[in-house]
Amino acid sequence: MSELSEIHRDALGELFNLGVGRAAHSLSQMVRDEIELSAPFVDLIHAHEVTATLIGSEFKELSMVTIDFEGPFVSKAILLFPERNALAILSNMLDPELTPEEVAEFEQEAMCEIGNVILNACMSALADEFGIQLHGGLPEHYFSDTDSLPIFAEGDADRLVLLLQIRLTMRQQLVEGHLIFLLSVGSLQDLRDCLDAYLDRIGMR
Repeated sequence: MSELSEIHRDALGELFNLGVGRAAHSLSQMVRDEIELSAPFVDLIHAHEVTATLIGSEFKELSMVTIDFEGPFVSKAILLFPERNALAILSNMLDPELTPEEVAEFEQEAMCEIGNVILNACMSALADEFGIQLHGGLPEHYFSDTDSLPIFAEGDADRLVLLLQIRLTMRQQLVEGHLIFLLSVGSLQDLRDCLDAYLDRIGMR
C-alpha cells in the first residue's frame, strides 16, 4: 500500500527482526529449550480487512494477547495464534504430566507471559533504534474466532494495521501466528516520521 514505501517496509522488517530475535532468546530461557522465531513479513492493510486476511481453517479459533503502547506514536499490539497452535506451544512449556484440561486452565496466564515477551521485545527494538520511549500497558488475553473480531472494528474506519506473520519453532514443532499493530492514520504518519529520521541517521535516505 502507498502509506509505506518499500524502504519503510524493509526497515520495519529489519527492526522487527531484531525484536523477534530478542524474544526468541528470552522465550528460550523461559522454557529451557531453543525457540526460533522467523524474520517477520510486514504488510499494511485496513483494519476491516484483517478478518478476511486471516480467514481459513487454521485461523478459525483464536488465542490472542493485546498490549496498548503510547509514545510518539500510539499502537495496540496484538499477538495472535490459532487456538490449536497456542495449545501446542503451551504443552511444550508446561509440565508434560498435565492433562489437556489442565493445560487449557493455564492458557490465559501463560499466553499473557508469552505475549508480554514478544510484543515488548518488538516495540523495545523500535524504541531503541528510533531513540524514543514507548510505554506499554498490561497484557490482556482473549479468545475469539474469525467471525467475531470486534477489536478490529473499533474506532476509526480508516484505522490501519501492520500485519506481521511469524513462525515459531520449538522442539521440532512449527507453529504460525501473527503480530498485529493497530495504528490510526495519524499514528502511521508519526511512525513514518520516526522511520525517516532513522533512515537519515543510518544513511539510507
